[in-house]
Amino acid sequence: MAAPTPRDLTVERLSEPDAVWTPSPAFGWRVESTADRQTACELEVRDAATDALVAATGKLSSSVSHAVVIPGVTLTSRGRYTWRVRIWTGEEEPGEWAVSRFATTILEPADWVADWIEPEQKPVTREAPVDLSDTAALSPTPRTPVEDRLHPSPLVRQVFTLGRRPEHARLYITAHGVYEVTVNGQQITQDVLAPGYDEHPHRLSYHSHDAAPFLRVGENVVGVRLADGWWAGRISFTGGSANYGDRLGVLWQLDADGEVVAASGPSARSSFGEIRYSDIFVGEKVDARLAVPGWDEPGFEDADWTPVRLADARRTGLVPFIGEPVRRVAEIRNPRILTTPKGELVVDLGQNIAGRLRLTASGASGTTIVLEHTESLDRNGDYQQNIMGANKDQTDVWILSGTGRETFEPRFSFHGFRFVRITGHSGPLAPEDVVGVVISSDLEQTGSFSTDDARINRLHENVVWSQRSNFLSIPTDCPQRERAGWTGDIQVFARAATNNARVDLFLERWLANVRAAQSPEGVVPMIVPFTPSFAESMGGLGQTSAGWGDVITVLPLALYERYGDMRVLTENYEAMRRWVHWVRERAEGDIPERYRDLPGDDPVRQRQSLLWNTGFHFGDWLVPSTVTDDPASLFAAAQSTGALFGSAFYFHSVSNLTRVAEILGDGAVAAETSDLAARIREAFIAEFTAPDGRMSVPLQGAYVIALAFGLVPDDAREAAGRHLVRLIHEAGDHLDTGFLSGPFLLDVLADLGETELAYTLLFQDSAPSWLYEVDMGATTIWESWTGVAPDGQPRELSLNHYAFGAVDDFLFRRVAGIRPAAPGYSTIEFAPDLSAPFGSVSARIGTPFGAASARWTRALADVEVEVVVPGNAQGVLRLPGREDLRLPPGRHTFTTRSS
Repeated sequence: MAAPTPRDLTVERLSEPDAVWTPSPAFGWRVESTADRQTACELEVRDAATDALVAATGKLSSSVSHAVVIPGVTLTSRGRYTWRVRIWTGEEEPGEWAVSRFATTILEPADWVADWIEPEQKPVTREAPVDLSDTAALSPTPRTPVEDRLHPSPLVRQVFTLGRRPEHARLYITAHGVYEVTVNGQQITQDVLAPGYDEHPHRLSYHSHDAAPFLRVGENVVGVRLADGWWAGRISFTGGSANYGDRLGVLWQLDADGEVVAASGPSARSSFGEIRYSDIFVGEKVDARLAVPGWDEPGFEDADWTPVRLADARRTGLVPFIGEPVRRVAEIRNPRILTTPKGELVVDLGQNIAGRLRLTASGASGTTIVLEHTESLDRNGDYQQNIMGANKDQTDVWILSGTGRETFEPRFSFHGFRFVRITGHSGPLAPEDVVGVVISSDLEQTGSFSTDDARINRLHENVVWSQRSNFLSIPTDCPQRERAGWTGDIQVFARAATNNARVDLFLERWLANVRAAQSPEGVVPMIVPFTPSFAESMGGLGQTSAGWGDVITVLPLALYERYGDMRVLTENYEAMRRWVHWVRERAEGDIPERYRDLPGDDPVRQRQSLLWNTGFHFGDWLVPSTVTDDPASLFAAAQSTGALFGSAFYFHSVSNLTRVAEILGDGAVAAETSDLAARIREAFIAEFTAPDGRMSVPLQGAYVIALAFGLVPDDAREAAGRHLVRLIHEAGDHLDTGFLSGPFLLDVLADLGETELAYTLLFQDSAPSWLYEVDMGATTIWESWTGVAPDGQPRELSLNHYAFGAVDDFLFRRVAGIRPAAPGYSTIEFAPDLSAPFGSVSARIGTPFGAASARWTRALADVEVEVVVPGNAQGVLRLPGREDLRLPPGRHTFTTRSS
């Protein structure tokens, strides 16, 4: 019997990609469910133009079917290829060949022949950021009117001639700013906000687009719209502008059938159109009366347009874009149209999103419609702006042309919102004339989770929506106030993220930015990209913090655990080592002032060199019991927990580095760091843990993080657990954990045998709790547990942060019981918690081998369990009171007694 034919072929984890960014890509495929795993495979790669064989593996004895890199293969820049694979599942004949194709993008800097060009424009006004070390500065800062500070969005057109229509053509393009590009008046891509956000000026991504269907013989036109974007716009918490430059520019070239036939240069001309200004944060103003019909089409008369200027801009730092671009990923139609108690017109999408509103209206020429975006209404149901700060307007302005029914949607801005106040609209607003456009990086949604409890289901959906809102070009903290790549947020949320969507490429791209942002000494900033205006505003807070910079040792391991591609470890290994080395120098070289007068041989003094307990740390950020209405209280947990959490994460990163060194076969580093981790552990226990299990910081998070990281003596774990349980009971069975400890809370309790208490916390419905947010109408995860007060009054805080949504991973791993028992789920452990207070639970996770799922349903004294093992993987079923059972690929059903 022949083996099955592989399916779902991928190159660099994408199906038939046309812009592969590496000369040595990884290949992957899936195997139809069969009792036998793959035992061997064979791959061939050919040049699509000549059919010449580029690489052939012969029969490889291997069960690996993803992240397969052909040894020695080096593909050419701008190449087109076909490839095929077949497999064996035993001694029988191989299966049929499965065939696919792909192409590479520009891989060599020398392939760029275009010139940077800059259109007519006024330099972007630089606005100084606020000082984050001064809590009084966090309130709104008066600014001059938007129209006086922002400038029109330039249009650029360039004509070129083709003697024949090419069979294959690629347009390679990037910008200083964000762009939209057309060929002969037609959009050639659905991407938005391209080229995305990078650690400028070290990295600037370029995209590759298929242009062949839009070209013609004779005159052709490339048209580009530009806006400030992340390059020059007002960004980050501080609202500073011109972070990377004060002028917009574009670089593009067209490759037709292997030759460059046109490129940006001095023949391009520029002008302005209907976009009077557009800013990522502030919003966009469009005067439809000023639209220029046909400006990007052949035959347009551009004699009065201004020639562009060649820019003195480098081509260094240009990198191929990795992964999935930002796109419109969903639409919310027929929203509720409200008239508030104050008589204002408000649209309610029913869901908090990152995106914008598409509005259709008609009116007289010059009619001005203003759209103001917010996440919440106040306790009375009236419009309230809950996001405060410099340049956080989130306001779009639309001036109608008066030509009939017109449609508006911003091109170069997005907002974090659920509600939109609309002024200037005449007559009733029909729901069908309003569409909520959801913007996100276009990631495949691979996971699902549901139970028979509607509130837990809503909690999960809230996590999914916060992830979708904040996985936008980079992993951000929130889509309205900051939109910054806070390293601590994704550090705690990464594993939860992998359950809901295919995030490996997205996060690997961001890790490349982390490496670019890392200082020569090894410092990993607290946000990446490390916005210059943010760095300027930090004052005395420093550039990094424990639990934030440690993302460089946590995230690669999380991705390896969930996706099984060792390259994420090799690519980040040196960055991990540099970070740990820098932290070690801080620990060894900076002793807390209170210990500096102790004798050098004093044990207390000696152990300080093994603790990272100096400098600024966020600590267990936003511990509920430490936060009051005083803005200064935000730093209370940082002051009380910083030293303990700094030292705990020092141990955690050293331990992570040890594990990675072992995986990569670097025995010398593994031995050194293993010894260092053991000594850090001893110092931590001596400094922060009493013999009776008490922690020196009497907060839940201190116990949680020490127990989770193994920083409690084995003979004191039970006692430490009792102290944690006591603190939870003293808090009325409420959590009191912050950003760094919260993701471990329920797992720690379950590991202590306090599963019932873990579920008490999960189902707690008064603040602080997950279900309090659900009961208060949340559709995303809040930044603060009390983002909306019990009387319904929202606070001036983000209602769309995913960090506290890390609990979602507990739902998949513990409640549904799907866990990777080997990297990339090559072995899947199914260990559902049948004691969980649900009648039914169902979950599905996308793995490199296909979907793995688990479902259990309670019926009287029995529980029916059904699991699905994808092809070429294997499963292990663990049920209470039964021996572990190894499972081949396929669907399996069991009945067991209810616990």
